[in-house]
Amino acid sequence: MDQTAYFNQMREKRKKEILSAARKMLLKDGPASFTMQNLAKKLDISTVTLYKYFKNMDDVMSTLKDEIIPHTVAQTLDANDSLALSQTKGSALEQFLLLFHSFLNEIFKHKDDLTLLLLIETYTQDTPVSKRQSDTITLYSEALDKQAELLLTEAQQNGELRQGIDLPLSLSFVHRLVLSTLQHIGLLSAREFRNQKDELQDYIDEIINMLRTYLSDSSKA
Repeated sequence: MDQTAYFNQMREKRKKEILSAARKMLLKDGPASFTMQNLAKKLDISTVTLYKYFKNMDDVMSTLKDEIIPHTVAQTLDANDSLALSQTKGSALEQFLLLFHSFLNEIFKHKDDLTLLLLIETYTQDTPVSKRQSDTITLYSEALDKQAELLLTEAQQNGELRQGIDLPLSLSFVHRLVLSTLQHIGLLSAREFRNQKDELQDYIDEIINMLRTYLSDSSKA
């Protein structure tokens, strides 16, 4: 390995160490005390050294976000795709409900990533907090929108949905419901999440049952 390649490899290794420390610090202390000075102290390096790797805290946040989004969204979609392949039987409506049930359960495994995204967006100063949170977690639910639309359209064609239902309005309702659920999960502290995990699972089951009641043709129940 030549000197340049070795230098680049060591630089990337050090950068990952900095991001790992930043991740832990942000989850533990929140964005209020998240500064270059505090991060350097946590790493036991000088602030000057830290600035050799990142221009400022926005750069740290942006890099963290760029690492989280493709990784967690891809893993969540892969889990859902695997489930879809194993659950090809059943009505289109039940597959639609299973899609979201699986999605929300899979989010449990990436709760810290979801929390980090919300904290990172809260740290950003250019946009109102509520919109920043919504914009970030929309990336999760939007990844399912196409598949959800196909399943719900098929369910409507099969006569599984209640008569006169507005499909775009229904999809929008489901989308907003999922977003609010993601926000609720992401904003829980680690302790709250541990203590409420069983309750959250029950809440997800209730959401799915509510969607079934809202969407389905009760005359075929």
